[in-house]
Amino acid sequence: MLLRAYHLGLLLAFASAAAACAPSSESDEAPGPGALPDGPVTAELDSGTVEGWRGGGVQEFLGIPYAAAPVGALRWRAPEPPAGWTGVRNATVKGSACPQTVPLLGDVGDEDCLYLNVHTPEPRPATPAPVMVWIHGGGFTLGEGVQTDGGTKGERLALASGHVVVSFNYRLGALGFLAERHLSAEDATLPGSGNYGLEDQVAALDWVQRNIAAFGGDPTAVTIFGQSAGSMSVCTLLTMPSAQGLFARAILESGSCTTPASSLAAAEAQGDVFAQALGCDTAADVPACLRSASVDAVRTTLPPDPAFISADTGTHGSWMPIVDGRVVPAQAAAALAAGDFATVPTIVGWTRDEGTLFVALAYDMQGAPLTAAEYPQVLDALAGDAALAQAIAVAYPLADYATPGAALAAVLGDAYFACPSRTLRAALAAHAPLFAYEFDYPHPKFQLESPVDLGAFHAAEVQFVFGHPAALFVKDFEGAELELSRDLEGYWGRFAATADPNGAGAASWPAYDTAGDAHLSIDVASVASSGASAEACAFWASVDYLRPPLPEPP
Repeated sequence: MLLRAYHLGLLLAFASAAAACAPSSESDEAPGPGALPDGPVTAELDSGTVEGWRGGGVQEFLGIPYAAAPVGALRWRAPEPPAGWTGVRNATVKGSACPQTVPLLGDVGDEDCLYLNVHTPEPRPATPAPVMVWIHGGGFTLGEGVQTDGGTKGERLALASGHVVVSFNYRLGALGFLAERHLSAEDATLPGSGNYGLEDQVAALDWVQRNIAAFGGDPTAVTIFGQSAGSMSVCTLLTMPSAQGLFARAILESGSCTTPASSLAAAEAQGDVFAQALGCDTAADVPACLRSASVDAVRTTLPPDPAFISADTGTHGSWMPIVDGRVVPAQAAAALAAGDFATVPTIVGWTRDEGTLFVALAYDMQGAPLTAAEYPQVLDALAGDAALAQAIAVAYPLADYATPGAALAAVLGDAYFACPSRTLRAALAAHAPLFAYEFDYPHPKFQLESPVDLGAFHAAEVQFVFGHPAALFVKDFEGAELELSRDLEGYWGRFAATADPNGAGAASWPAYDTAGDAHLSIDVASVASSGASAEACAFWASVDYLRPPLPEPP
């Protein structure tokens, strides 16, 4: 198989965590008309009263529990409602990230992690405002709703759009995606196991339905949006029965669910290995044994591969959504083809240089750029099939690229982002309005210094959507980058309000249809275009490269 899908999207979360020393960007905007002086502000929820903070034209509420702590007997179970409280609960500090191992920083997070954050205009909208719910990326093994460096903090987007912005944590890694046959059988009313992280996402969206009016939000006008694994999540939520009716629009940034997911049987086979490694395979009560294991033991058993571009060594786990027959009833591609999904207006897009970041961190930032001699070896290792590797080498010859790393970046970007996204948008557009984009700005900053030009790298657009520069110690965008950020805030915000990103004098964004293949090329001077990655994707459509991460058991 060309590349284990769970490797993808990890780098954004890694970079934001590595930037923990960066200052959190706060808005310097003046308060809006009618706003009160900076100070505490409360909201009444179905579980109790929370006290946040107002300032800079927004109200901020952090660390609100949307589900009970998934600890003890609730580990590897569907999320339960949070316990209510009396008095006023502090909501000025974000909740802990879910347990994860971050490169350079090591083990971080706490199992009590199911918290969300709300940013709403100050004063709160008098008329219910659209709601934008962010789902973070990180390969389903890293990340949090508000990144460590504040890069996905929602106050600037809320201020620019006038909308209510929500972000949240969900269970990651084995804690979020372990399927195991004893867990699958312990509750006949909830058969199967392995999609707890997705169930957390549904619980967060259900919380929004019940409580967002307290912040001035309209529960009938919810847009879910996410990047990388977050975009894969949005895509999967479109097809999940339990998520239907919880959102009205969707934005998918650099991630699709058209790649086949592993079956329950394949994931349970991995679960057998996991239970054996923890010494629980022979226990009289396997689920109880698993739940008694320490968080550290769970985190270090079949961990995700830290080498983002590598062949699987058999010592790492695949932790991501599976087809369990209940939470995810069928392969998403089949549901999309049959029209069996939430047919809501969508935006689907990707960045022009999706693969550069992965190659840079795996090779160039390690001081060992990929060589011409290594290129075919890497293709062999990633493809797992000599004929496929040779076909890729012919389609992406080294002579066509400045460096071997650039060739590999093109392979990864096309195979796992651009082309699945093209497939996805065609399926979605057959049933509902869709707008497509390619993010083409060539000079976005990354948190870490790179010895090679990353171009419009994976996740480059996120900083402009949220208005928080990715570059360390840079508080505000300036000049053309400030205008680009305002453009993206405007496009995303107008779509969330009206299902059409156009307006306010911005460059015209044509609606997508398969015949015209139109998209918006997003840059400092955005223009309508067509046919992004069409030629490369014709090659990928002709070869068998999309396979589930886990092999079927014999």
